[in-house]
Amino acid sequence: MAVARQVSDWAIKSKENTQIFRKALQGGIDGFYDFCINSEEVKAGLTMDDIRRLHLSRFSIINPFADQIDKMAGDQWYREPRFWNGGVSEPATLYTDSNRAAFQIIIYGELFGSSMDAFLEPDKQLPYIDLDTRLDYFKYCVPDVMCSSYAGMEVLNVGPYADRAALSVEDQVALRHIFTCRRWRRMWSRGTQKIGERFPGDLAWPYGTDDGDEPWRLKIYRDALQIQGLEGMQIVTLPADKISKNYVERVMKMRQQILSLPGPLPLRRIGTRLQAPVSEAPDPGQEVYVCMASYWPGT
Repeated sequence: MAVARQVSDWAIKSKENTQIFRKALQGGIDGFYDFCINSEEVKAGLTMDDIRRLHLSRFSIINPFADQIDKMAGDQWYREPRFWNGGVSEPATLYTDSNRAAFQIIIYGELFGSSMDAFLEPDKQLPYIDLDTRLDYFKYCVPDVMCSSYAGMEVLNVGPYADRAALSVEDQVALRHIFTCRRWRRMWSRGTQKIGERFPGDLAWPYGTDDGDEPWRLKIYRDALQIQGLEGMQIVTLPADKISKNYVERVMKMRQQILSLPGPLPLRRIGTRLQAPVSEAPDPGQEVYVCMASYWPGT
């Protein structure tokens, strides 16, 4: 997490860099960690100021964020009274490591958050990390026993899938629940209220799980907010007066950029039978869904 943004900035500079980056992702989170630490191409590193900032964020941002995930998909969620009989609105059988899920979401934002800029500022024709590479992050760095090849979607037998018999985690299933559950959406809706001026539609933020019912500008806004990496989690973990001024200004800028978009962002349909629409811009909820979609009948 600490150097993922540096790696992403390097990967986006050329197609050759992106291919090396993608190969590193296919090694799974351990292989990618080794790449971040030891890659001679990137030479990522931390200053003492970075280390101090990260140490403080562990207590002010990371731990509170993981705690909120635990309340929507982890042990605290399961301890709700009458869990299977109305205690929660979306009961499910999940095996969620809340701390791991928190880091998986934050790392995604550190890696791909800047790619959203290319779609919010289309006139600048900025480079971005493509959908296939982002899918590789979910396939191999967020492993899942449900993740396997289906028509139009290939999962290589590398990284965590080199020994499928030893694989037991269901991290993609857990993240799919998190990204689409009502508690997650309410958390971000409350977060936007801390910023001040409301985005059109904030008050009607839908709590359902069907993204197709969500106004397209509101979906882009939600996606943009939740993929800003560690800094972006301030909005859902810190009180309003503790959120950095620079981040508030960034959110306001993104909001105006989204309001200026002439129409929805381009989509690609994944799978020859599934035909699931996924945005060419960062779209973590749908990206993780298509990676574990072999779990669902009909794919």
